[in-house]
Amino acid sequence: MTIETKSIKTLSDRAMYLVLDWSFLGIWKQAVTNDTSNDVRASKRIVKSEAVSDMRKLNYRVRAMLSKYSLNSLFRPGVYVVPIENVETVDTFIQEAIVDMVGIREKLFGEWDDVIADAKERLGDLFDVNDYPSADKASAEFDMTYRYTSIATTPSMLQHIAADIYEQDLERTRKETEKELEAFRSSLRVTLLEIVDNMRKTLMKPDGEKRVFGQRFFKRLDEFMEGFDTKNLSDDGELAAIVKQLKSVANGTDVTALKSDETLQGHLNEQLEGITHAMASMIQDDGRMINFDAV
Repeated sequence: MTIETKSIKTLSDRAMYLVLDWSFLGIWKQAVTNDTSNDVRASKRIVKSEAVSDMRKLNYRVRAMLSKYSLNSLFRPGVYVVPIENVETVDTFIQEAIVDMVGIREKLFGEWDDVIADAKERLGDLFDVNDYPSADKASAEFDMTYRYTSIATTPSMLQHIAADIYEQDLERTRKETEKELEAFRSSLRVTLLEIVDNMRKTLMKPDGEKRVFGQRFFKRLDEFMEGFDTKNLSDDGELAAIVKQLKSVANGTDVTALKSDETLQGHLNEQLEGITHAMASMIQDDGRMINFDAV
């Protein structure tokens, strides 16, 4: 895979890192019970709470949003690469999520006495009052913090301090950025291949099995195509050509007729089959193993 030099040089101008940290309340602890021969170790669920469930759902919503509007950093787990065009959308969503999280904290605070009472009844001899902090401390365990940072660049002032180190860091940054862009390119290619392959699986279902068409059928593809230009930070011309082809296929498909016209379904499947094999070849060139039986 070849990443163009201009893409490597301009990444820091086209996107930024989002560092997002989550904190959750622990709901499991190790339990030790004695039998006649040895200790039996198991886990006990010390907290059952609607607030805990709400926090999980909030985390899922944020991750789903970031999946749509950003890319995962190859080198920094939990760090997202957000195209400049998407920063405002992402930030608005996170700000709203923080407001929701504050409400979840308040909810846990209000139900904390009931949580402890439930655990005491449910756990019996395994209940340990020391497992439960105050309501204030428990609710404070729910947290989400974030900050933006620039994509790695070499400070220009380093050139005047230590020229050798400056040149070494330039090369290190270039290689790191190139690998990030390679990862973005591979991720977008694999994601689109999975979307198209899932569409084909629907089209190829045996007679008698339910096939869901309409807007749901094209939803993931439409979302991918809508955000592709912004997320295509590696300037992947090959994938851009595939996306253009898919847009033509989608725009030329009568969704209403697709539901009942098996001939149209077969024609669409043939079009998608050609696209999946072209994409599988592209991904194989990236060094990934592709199961051609699946596509």
